[in-house]
Amino acid sequence: MKKRKLRILFTYASVFFLIITMFAVSIFMFVSHNQMKKVDQDLLLFKSAILRVYDRDLHVALPLNPKTITIVRNEEGHVDPNFPITEFYHEILAEYEDIPLDEIQTVLYKGGHYRTLKFQLFMDGEPREVQVLYNIDSDIRVLNSLKSILVNGSMLIIFASVMISYFLATQTIQPMKESIEKERAFLQDASHELRTPIAVIQSRLEGLLRNPEEKIIDQYEYIEPALRESRRISRMVSNLMILTRADAGASLEKAERFDLRKLGDDIAIIYSEFAGIQNKKFVYSPKEEVFIEGNYEKLHQLLIILMDNALKYTKDEGVIELSISSTKDKGILRVTDNGVGIKEENLDKVFTRFFREDKARNRNNGGTGLGLSIAKWITDCHGGTIKAEKGKEGGTVIEVQLPKESKKQNGLRSEKTNPSA
Repeated sequence: MKKRKLRILFTYASVFFLIITMFAVSIFMFVSHNQMKKVDQDLLLFKSAILRVYDRDLHVALPLNPKTITIVRNEEGHVDPNFPITEFYHEILAEYEDIPLDEIQTVLYKGGHYRTLKFQLFMDGEPREVQVLYNIDSDIRVLNSLKSILVNGSMLIIFASVMISYFLATQTIQPMKESIEKERAFLQDASHELRTPIAVIQSRLEGLLRNPEEKIIDQYEYIEPALRESRRISRMVSNLMILTRADAGASLEKAERFDLRKLGDDIAIIYSEFAGIQNKKFVYSPKEEVFIEGNYEKLHQLLIILMDNALKYTKDEGVIELSISSTKDKGILRVTDNGVGIKEENLDKVFTRFFREDKARNRNNGGTGLGLSIAKWITDCHGGTIKAEKGKEGGTVIEVQLPKESKKQNGLRSEKTNPSA
């Protein structure tokens, strides 16, 4: 996990570094290009001015900008005595004599930076070569200052980006870490749950092999536990497949409009009989009609899970109640029992896969610890909420809240069923 976190950190930091570097380089190149472009435009303007008026008076045409030096050479390549230059610039004559005509270049001379342009003209029928030197030291200093600012600023931003990358890597790795931990816990719990029934089946089959000649009725003590555990494994695998589809993003297959009371009526028919057989009391109290949009079969499965749990953990003479009510925009299913109950600190854990307060008791009852996880998934698919609470007189209350059918949807249906309206 640490290596994966480092890889993510390195990836984020590299991306930040690349973006910042490209941004800084692009700014520097843009400013540098524009700065040199302005200087080159000035040089071309100087050339244009000289070519326009040199035949009248070249002295007037020569640039007066203090940043420029103009060198006029005669046909032999010597400085025209009519246009003298200071001794400081004499060495530049031979040094940059081979610069092509009409080509702008940057040259260095005695620590100074110059943009230079050389071109030709004729005076009194004789060729003259004019070279303009534009001192760009101030522009270079501006660019160097900009470079320093960009480098220092980029370093600070890169440092900040490393911190941000560390934070992002931590945030990215956390869900992965939780997922791996959940997967590890899931595999451990699943293997633990499967180990016991497999061991039971194996031991019973070995018992059968020890007495191969006996009749089936005589081997009931071996056959019945093996059959019971095989059924338990079958239920567990079926539930695991449901949860696997849920993890893969499975949603409701179909949705229909129905009254929750119809669902409650169907469940009440089944569990009133079950409760009577187990010497328990079942109370069903539908208070009002509650129309929702949902998958009837999935909600039927949800209520069976809740009612099964209530029956399992309610003792003889106990009471199980199923109630249906609503608020302004929610339909509410509530299953209440006065059984053994759930500890306060475990109320939020009961929807976790394989969670059971008393594993031995659940195993004896045939439970796998997956039912409430499936119930939560069904509730989530309907956009609802499910929670567990302690009952006022002991036991447990499981409450499911589901979104009611919207008034807009109801209105549309009314128009379809009542076109004359």
